Amino acid sequence: MLIIGEKINTVNARVRRAVEERDGSYIQHLARSQAEAGAHVIDVNVGGLPGVEPELMQWAVGVVQEVTDLPLAIDSTDPQTIHAGLAACAHPERAWANSVTLEKDRLRGILPLVCEYGCTVVALCIDERGVPGDPAGRVEVAKHLVDEMQRWGIPLDRVYIDCLVQPVSVEPEAARVSLETVRAVQVELPGIKTAICLSGISYGLPARRALNRAFLPPLLEAGVDAIFLDPLDRALGTVLRASRVLFGGDPLGLEYIAAYRAGQLE
Repeated sequence: MLIIGEKINTVNARVRRAVEERDGSYIQHLARSQAEAGAHVIDVNVGGLPGVEPELMQWAVGVVQEVTDLPLAIDSTDPQTIHAGLAACAHPERAWANSVTLEKDRLRGILPLVCEYGCTVVALCIDERGVPGDPAGRVEVAKHLVDEMQRWGIPLDRVYIDCLVQPVSVEPEAARVSLETVRAVQVELPGIKTAICLSGISYGLPARRALNRAFLPPLLEAGVDAIFLDPLDRALGTVLRASRVLFGGDPLGLEYIAAYRAGQLE
């Protein structure tokens, strides 16, 4: 199971200010800290700054690569920004394009880049009508997305289907729907990998970290392949390591024991 560090995102006011002011040291601190905390991929999102997002993405990728050689997830709804980020990667074939949907503009703008750079792609279960409210609807979108990948000749082992998480503050059944979608994709699309953005579950509620931590074990039990999360949340990391022992991801608890001896458990 892969951990994608989510901390470099301009939805956070401190990160937004650092990006606007070209404060590379703060962005590098976040990248380095997440790498040291065990992230396998570093997500980079500089959205919300119209007209300059491609330039800012190119800058952010450059400063992050100065302190880590982990793969980067170039995170944007804008194909031009994803292009700028991939072009700035020293090894774009190791990068992730995050993300494509069934919306025509994003399909036409992003899938050619995935082919050109040979990178991994995150595909969200969203079509022109938005986010389906039930697992069956999301799986149907996922099937169409996989068909598009095959039509473009993209190897399916480089595709992650984002099963989506809506806030429980808006949709009380959000956790159940996401978990059932993860399981259904495994059945209906065998061999296709799944992804989830953990923190989406808690948006709009207080003590968000408590909800994120509670949602993590059932996601691991469901067999999700990649999770966007905060690697710097020490208690969340403890829950992650413990859950991997309980659900077979860490046989005999060897990684758990090593983390305990290294003082990494809460």
